[in-house]
Amino acid sequence: MSRWIVVLAALLTFSSAGAQTLKVRHDHDPWGKCVGELSFSENGIVFSSEKEEHNWSWGWTDIQTVDRRSESEFSILSYADQKFLLGRDRPFDFTVLEGRGMDDTILGLIQSHLPRPVVDRLPEEVERVDYEVNVKHLHTFGGCEGVLRFGPDVVVYDTSHAKDARTWRMGSAIVGVWSVGKFDLELEVYEREGGDLLRTRRFRFQLKEPLDPDFYYHLRRKLVPVR
Repeated sequence: MSRWIVVLAALLTFSSAGAQTLKVRHDHDPWGKCVGELSFSENGIVFSSEKEEHNWSWGWTDIQTVDRRSESEFSILSYADQKFLLGRDRPFDFTVLEGRGMDDTILGLIQSHLPRPVVDRLPEEVERVDYEVNVKHLHTFGGCEGVLRFGPDVVVYDTSHAKDARTWRMGSAIVGVWSVGKFDLELEVYEREGGDLLRTRRFRFQLKEPLDPDFYYHLRRKLVPVR
């Protein structure tokens, strides 16, 4: 069953059940931590800490993105300035301490309300794979190997290098796609972290097999519609 069917069904239950709450640890930057509860509702996200000075409340338009690194670790990127880091936007890092983590139900709620795309590092299982290719994701130094899978409405990079695994929704998370040769493919996506100055990021892949030109043509048409 598609992850999104599960999420939709769960959201219908969620809407009638009220806010969902996680017991979490907030890791301070550059040191320290506090424990509290993080609640997700139709109105936004609220962190209630054991230390009152660390209580936070964000409406959905107060959040740039949510980065799900795993179900137990994630961050919220706010618009607040970090005064000692030249005004860079402040991220809030959380670790789930017990029980359920940030599963697809909670992530689905966030995606349905957040104006900007989220960063999802958990690769989705693609039910209908339209195209699949083995690749190497090129880093600044070195890279990691995995598989790119393209479904009707999703692109997934599945790799054992968990930091680089991704699920991108077509039409919202992907800005564009390019290829300068049959063994090259680049995806530009909406993604940034607190220390980044750019609002988008390019993922460059070295293909282990020649790129199918017909698939690439139709992918370009889908992601970059002709006006």
